[in-house]
Amino acid sequence: MKLAPKGMRDILPEDAILREQVVELIKKIYRKYGFVPIETPAMEYLAILKAKGGEEINKQIFVIDDNELGLRFDFTVPLARVAASNAFAKPFKRYAIGPVWRKEEPQKGRFREFWQADADTIGTKGMRAEVEVLTLAREACIELGFKNPRILANNRKILDALAAKLGVENKKDAIFRLLDKIDKVGEEAVKKEMSDVIGSEKTKKLFEIFDMKGDNKKKLDVARALSDEGARELEEIILLCGFEVEVDLALVRGLGYYTGPVFEIKASDEIGSIAGGGRYDNLLGVYGQADYATGISLGIERIITLLKERKENENQKTFTRVFVACVKPEFFKDSLKIAEKLRTAGISCEVDLNERNLRKQLDYVNSLAIPYLIVVGERELKEGKFSLRDMKTGKEEKLALEKIIEFFKR
Repeated sequence: MKLAPKGMRDILPEDAILREQVVELIKKIYRKYGFVPIETPAMEYLAILKAKGGEEINKQIFVIDDNELGLRFDFTVPLARVAASNAFAKPFKRYAIGPVWRKEEPQKGRFREFWQADADTIGTKGMRAEVEVLTLAREACIELGFKNPRILANNRKILDALAAKLGVENKKDAIFRLLDKIDKVGEEAVKKEMSDVIGSEKTKKLFEIFDMKGDNKKKLDVARALSDEGARELEEIILLCGFEVEVDLALVRGLGYYTGPVFEIKASDEIGSIAGGGRYDNLLGVYGQADYATGISLGIERIITLLKERKENENQKTFTRVFVACVKPEFFKDSLKIAEKLRTAGISCEVDLNERNLRKQLDYVNSLAIPYLIVVGERELKEGKFSLRDMKTGKEEKLALEKIIEFFKR
């Protein structure tokens, strides 16, 4: 029996239901802020994907069709292509939720095929757009059960200025890629690799700044000496957000298209960030129409991994709310009529398809943790009342079908 390809998975019902619940919650929040959906193809021309992805990402693209096409590695590049070729009212706020692909080494919470939930704003120069995407992402994290998400922020302008000050501007892409690996391989391993790139003395000076302790004011004072504009943008974000934002001068984000503020949201130090993003003002210009742009992406896989760890025994196995069981096969047609009325009322239900006795029907109900059971027998049909059993408590009462429907509608 062959398994799914490396880094890809079959998503079985329990995980698929949880995934749908997560996605539906995030969609609901995105829509509250006025974001609208856009869907783009899974495949893009390689020239489009490689235009601004950066060397590291370009290595991770799944290339197909004689090097002309590749699978999308995120939703931002396709959005830039679409926005550069369409006239949208500004600001244009879109969300996209679905699978993307990267040919990287799988690890906990990280796969080669994975889902992202992006929210992006095009056409806003100031930091209000950053504040909005951080606010909605934080709200999503809290609604998903992560009550105290840590929001970290930096600015690429500060990092660029630091690289220039140390005389390593021509190697900054390599430096940024290494910094982005700290969560994966640890700080000491990154320092060792960076010393091979820019030397041990300059690596030491970099990390003196990155490892600096203190509050936002102290870090912003250091940042201001490097890039006044970068520091002012961070200050504006911190001022406008109604929640804590931590300045992290080592935060870079790995993609090559970021130009200003960058940010990450962490729910667990063990699994790294569950959301990240930033400003990418130059990206649309690559595709023919320059504009301001910023966005954030929630990592569905990492969110689900954390949710499963916290609620391992609570995963929902079915959408069915009630099973309509028949005592004998001759009552199956009656159970069908009852099920039809329940479904017409919007109540998800099942009937027995395998001609099982009542005990085996109950075994099926328990195996899927279906919460309620209706029993249909001769006495119930005569009385016009049916036994409704709460499978968790064992409580049972006889009700007319109309009352049962009212019960589920409450």
